[in-house]
Order: sequence, then C-alpha cells, then structure tokens
Amino acid sequence: MKKIEFLLIIVISLNLTNAKYHNNVFSEELVIKELNNNFVNTYFQFTTQWNFKTNENDLLHTDLLSRSISELFLHYDIIELHVTLSNGLWKHEFWGFPVDSSGSGAELYVWFKNHLSQEEIKRQWIELSEALSGLLCASFSFVEETNTISPHYSYRPTSSWNVPLNSSFIRYAALPREVVCTENLTPWKKLLPCDPQEGFMSLLNAQYIYSTNFHSLGIHVRQLCIDKTCSNAILESKQTVNLVHDLKLFGGSEWSIRKLFGQGLNGACSVSSSSKIYLDITDKDFEISPKPLNIITSKKGGSETTYGEYDVKKWTGTGINKMINIAIVNKKHKTIPITNPPPLFAKRFLQGTGKERGKIVNQITNSHWSNLNLVVMENFPWFVPIYLHTLKLRVGNKEIKATAIKYIPGEQRKRAYHLEVAFSIPAKTTVEMSIEFDYIFLRWQEYPPDANHGQYIPSSVISTMLPIALNYTSLPIEASLYVESFNATRSSYFLRIHTEALLINLPTPDFSMPYNVICLACTVVALAFGPLHNMTTKRLVLQKKEEAKKTFLGKLKDKLFKKKEKPE
Repeated sequence: MKKIEFLLIIVISLNLTNAKYHNNVFSEELVIKELNNNFVNTYFQFTTQWNFKTNENDLLHTDLLSRSISELFLHYDIIELHVTLSNGLWKHEFWGFPVDSSGSGAELYVWFKNHLSQEEIKRQWIELSEALSGLLCASFSFVEETNTISPHYSYRPTSSWNVPLNSSFIRYAALPREVVCTENLTPWKKLLPCDPQEGFMSLLNAQYIYSTNFHSLGIHVRQLCIDKTCSNAILESKQTVNLVHDLKLFGGSEWSIRKLFGQGLNGACSVSSSSKIYLDITDKDFEISPKPLNIITSKKGGSETTYGEYDVKKWTGTGINKMINIAIVNKKHKTIPITNPPPLFAKRFLQGTGKERGKIVNQITNSHWSNLNLVVMENFPWFVPIYLHTLKLRVGNKEIKATAIKYIPGEQRKRAYHLEVAFSIPAKTTVEMSIEFDYIFLRWQEYPPDANHGQYIPSSVISTMLPIALNYTSLPIEASLYVESFNATRSSYFLRIHTEALLINLPTPDFSMPYNVICLACTVVALAFGPLHNMTTKRLVLQKKEEAKKTFLGKLKDKLFKKKEKPE
C-alpha cells in the first residue's frame, strides 16, 4: 500500500511539473557574424519567459526562471532591470552596430513601479544595487546618489506595463572603472536553468572569453502584461554574452566553433524549447561545413540579410554522438574586405592643456543620406564641473542650435552633472559637440589608491531613430524572443550606441612625500642613535698582549675550562 501511495505521489508531482513547465519557455540562441579586418562576432542569447500571476506566492515558486531574479522584482517593485558588464571598446565605424549596446565597465538602469514615492525609490535603488553587487560579484555597491541620474529623453520602457513616461521612476548609473573577469561569469551562469557544461553554456569557457578583444555580459529582465489589469503577466529574462574574436590569434582567416571556444558544442540544453545557431552568410565568399539545415532571410525595407540556421535539437536527434562543430573553409579572400561605415558612429576625446580647464568633445558622424535626430546623454561625475554656457554644436565652422536641452547641475560630493542634448545632424556631416570643465582638487582621502592613474568619466549615450532600410544589427529579428518583430510599414527603428569612457588626470598631490619623509627621518634617527647608544652604554677596557695574540679557538677553550676563582 505504501509503495502505491509513493508511486501516486511521484506521478502527481510529475504531472504538476509538466503543467508548470508548460507555462515556462527557455530558449538559447547563438548568432555568428564575420566583421571587418578579420574579426568574428559571436552573440549568445538565453531567454526565459515565465507566465505567472502577480501575487507574492507565485513569485516565490519559480521553475526555469532563477528565484533570485523573481525576488528582485518582488522586493524592489521593479518593472524593468538592465545590467551590463563590459570590457573593451566596440568599434562602430568598422564593426557596425552590436545587438545590445553597452558602455565600458558596469552599467545599470532600472524602471520602478509608479506607486512608489521618491524617497522609496531612492531607498530601493541603493538596496537593489547592493543586492546585485552580491549576486554578480561586481562593484554595484559603489552606486550612490553621487553617480546616479534620471534620464529624461534617452531611455524609455520596453515592457508592455502601463508605465507613464516620467523620468522620476528611472535610475541610471555607470561604473566605467569596473573590470569584468571570471568572478562575474560564474554567478551569471548560475542564473540559468541549464548546467554550465550543457548546451550553449558549455562554450562559455573563461579562458577563451577573456582573451577576446571585446566581451560583454548582460541581464535584461522585464514584465509583460497579458491583460489590462496585469493580473496575468510574463516575466521575461534575457541573459546575453557578446564577444569579438580576433582571427589573427588563430593563425588565419578561417575559423570554427572549436577554434573560437576551444571545444565543439556538446548538444542542446535538456530544458530548452529551442536551441539554434544563426550564421550570417550574406555575400559569403567561403564554404561552410556542414551546410546549414535552413536558410532565413531578414528583410528591412531595401536591406536583406541571409542567415544559415542550425537547429541543434534536430541535429543531435539524428544519432550523431560527436561534438558539433561549424567550420568556415576554403575562403576565396584571406581577409574580409572593408565595407562602408555604418550610418552613425562617434568618437570622444579630451582637449586642452594644463591642469586648469579642459574640454570634452564628441564627434558624431552621420554617413546617411538624410538628417538624423539624436539625443546625447552625458553623466559627468561631481568632480568634473561643466559649464553649460560653453556647450557648442558645430558643423565645420558653422554653429547649429539644439532642439532641446535638459541640464541638472551637479553638487560637489552630493550629485552628478546630468546633461541631455537633442539636435538634428545633417546628412553626410560630422557634428562636434563640446563642453568645457574645470580641473579641481579632491580631498586626499577621495583619491583612489592608484591616484596617478586618473579618474574615469562614463561613456556618452547616443540615441536615435534609424530608417528601417538600414540593417546593421547582427541578430535576425525573427529569431529573437526579446526584440519585437518589425513591420514593413514602419519607417524607422530605435538605436542606442555608447562612446568611449574617458580617463582624466586631475591635479594630484605628491603621495610619495610621506613615504620619503618617513624614510629620511628613520635613516637620520638610526644613524644618530647607534653611535650615541654605543658611547653611553659601552666602556673601553685595555687588553693584555698575551690575550690579544690568542686565536678564537684558544679564547673559547679558556672560557670553557677556566676554573672559577674563589672569593677572598
């Protein structure tokens, strides 16, 4: 009887598990695209969609979705969460646009629910940053009010939640000094439902990831409402890895998955509903081994991109027991020809001499045939005081006017400088946006341990609407669960890119002076104390000639065998 009850419990639990998994969808995708100058871009996307009811009990009982992510939404009243950890610089002028743009270092922005007060959002923001710091082993605990802003024009929610376009419910912070390493990758993997040695995650070997020219980890979570009251909703979590490999390190222009990641693919994740690889074969001049199972064409206006699709689940279901490997062989051209630059790219640098006043310059180039409307967002630290009256927009020697300017002045040790500038950039031109700032002294405790290395200024964020005919992204829109499918009737799509993070050398005191003073003082004291101590504690005693002539062994023998003299 007990065995029957036990079997019934197992059957019921399995049925409940299948019922729960029916409302959960997990998919893994890999997009591979060759870039200019013998570089290869690999983009991993792991998407989990969980259908739940908006109550506390449901959020605490997750299946495929990580409970850590669901608890963040429950306890901190979040609508959207975006976290990126990047190292390196994406070269837009040569590589085009990435699928997900990210600034150097760590970047975090969050949309909170509109029923919270500003004091509650302030408290939730700091607590959420500290929670993410422990969850991802990153330095988000350094996120404070001094480096936090609320963007007005540059960011909009992507979820279907009924969010008012009010900047008071969004918080943005960037830590450009953050270094991404293995201790960030390991906890990032633990948020996925698959085993790290299973599916596409098996390719994410730290040794090969952190030897690339550019690597970025991302977590993008949002809540999607099914009905108007949002009693039924979908919590969507997208974890991404964006890598740029230099083929020169592999000894040629031909490559394979085994070369890029050190091993082949061992199959699909057991809980994934879809496991696909997309290879960009537009205008290909190479042979693929093996050939793709399906060909996908992505059309946007006058632009067309062709992808070779590999369904890993069908591939592994044919009885092949060896590691899956996709290789590019027999290239007609040993180097990839340089194509035309993308319609929009930017450069950022410092100008000025001396340590009194400098200038920050953004050179934004529009290579498109029509005008583009841009919004440039700057997040200057409080120790880089800028002057709004020095803001200039120039095309050559001609100055243009900004459409809108949002400026919130900073306050020393309390608030960062927030600047957003909206303007129209003419076709086939380069606009130079510049603003002046002052070099200031910090308190000696406010300098980092390596003070002479300098201080970092976060990347500029450029937002625009590009014509739909210009397809410069590397991910097929039809294959992505996160990016919405485009309609052919739409005239434009949203694009966001990041510039370089700047390194500024503030006036720095000579921190070696205390060390020099200590060394000098200790040397003087040692040299003076030694002779004085000898003169005051030792006495000069005359030694007999016979004793002076004795060797060391003779003196030692006398001490050992010398009889003690009796006292008189």
